[in-house]
Amino acid sequence: MDKWLKSPWTLRVVSLVFAVLLYAYVSAESDVDNRAGEVPITSSDETNTVDAPVGIRIDDSKYVVSGVPEYVSMQLVGPASDVTAAIQQKNYEAYVDLTDLDTGTHTVKLHYENVSDNLQVYMQPASVEVTIQEKASQQFNVDVGYTNEDQMAAGFQVDSSTVEPQTVSIVSTQEVIDQISSVRAYVDLTDVDADIDSREAPVKVYDAQGNELSVNVQPETVEVSVQVSNPSKTVPVEVKTKGQAPDDVSVASLTPEIQEVTIYASQDTLDGIDSVSTEEIDLSKVTENQTIDANLQLPDNVRSASDEQISVDIELDETSETTIENVPVTIEDLPDDQEATITDPQNEQIDVTVSGAQSEIEGLSADDITATIDGSNLEEGEQTVQIDVSGPQNIELTPSQEEATITVQTADNATSEEEEDTNTDTQTQ
Repeated sequence: MDKWLKSPWTLRVVSLVFAVLLYAYVSAESDVDNRAGEVPITSSDETNTVDAPVGIRIDDSKYVVSGVPEYVSMQLVGPASDVTAAIQQKNYEAYVDLTDLDTGTHTVKLHYENVSDNLQVYMQPASVEVTIQEKASQQFNVDVGYTNEDQMAAGFQVDSSTVEPQTVSIVSTQEVIDQISSVRAYVDLTDVDADIDSREAPVKVYDAQGNELSVNVQPETVEVSVQVSNPSKTVPVEVKTKGQAPDDVSVASLTPEIQEVTIYASQDTLDGIDSVSTEEIDLSKVTENQTIDANLQLPDNVRSASDEQISVDIELDETSETTIENVPVTIEDLPDDQEATITDPQNEQIDVTVSGAQSEIEGLSADDITATIDGSNLEEGEQTVQIDVSGPQNIELTPSQEEATITVQTADNATSEEEEDTNTDTQTQ
């Protein structure tokens, strides 16, 4: 035995066996490494890397697959003519074969096809993790959404919309379908000034947080029609002022150059608007007859107006003062079940001192001034109430008394008292 081990031929044979085993091991490791990315290239080979589409082999009428990339990196190595032909023809494709797998998550190898046998192929990644789920489908109504609605042509608004078809079929997993909150087709309304007729729009699917969901929608687009209108209303312009004109002069007139403007808003908004006013003009800065440009203050929700600024002619005159006597005091908005009597002033009249431009005061009478009491919220019994005095614009009014004393009672009590007074008078006779 010792003699055999010491033989030179024995040592040579053992060395040869170890060399073969070492070569096989290194070759196997090199092959694994090359498949993962590094490619051995000889001097006669050419290499090129392309993005190859990834197909899925499965019964797509029953299952939905996630986790498969749309493309993988495919490295082609071999003769230059074959590499060039493959790149030009673009027939190469990667795919995963899931036909024999059940639902669930699996790690599967990537395969390729339509590549010349003369080429070596290396893909990155070499395998992927996929999830297979049973397919579900459901019908959903399509709502119409709008983008840039605030950029429609001036004054225009959306009245209504229609979509055709009204429903779409969405295919995905049941888990994803349960997340669907809204299905919409959006229309851009930038500069729209006429009805939109059958505009094609893609269908978008969202969850409750507004995130878009990746699902299969059939059909992918719908036709949307939008009806628009331009409601408007013409209203008078009122000139607003603040402050007082300088001493010894008063405003004789404030005349807007444009008496009316057309405003654009929704019909509900327009129904509640009777006039449009200017910004306040500071009369304390007016020292002579002049024309001032004043911006219009548009009410809330008015989108636009025919004019946004107008000119106002201001005329001044010497200040004059006079007293208008015997202006009637009346009670307004008294409920039907109440009656009220004014006990002070006794004759239900007051005097009002008026001050303003002489040209405006001349010719004023008691008919041009009103003195009223708000009767909408009065209590029974005797009480003191405010007298509100109003008259022509730009005239300062000072009543001889600012309060009145009245007695309020229900209509039934007033009728009973009148009957008692009548009976008393009859018995006396």
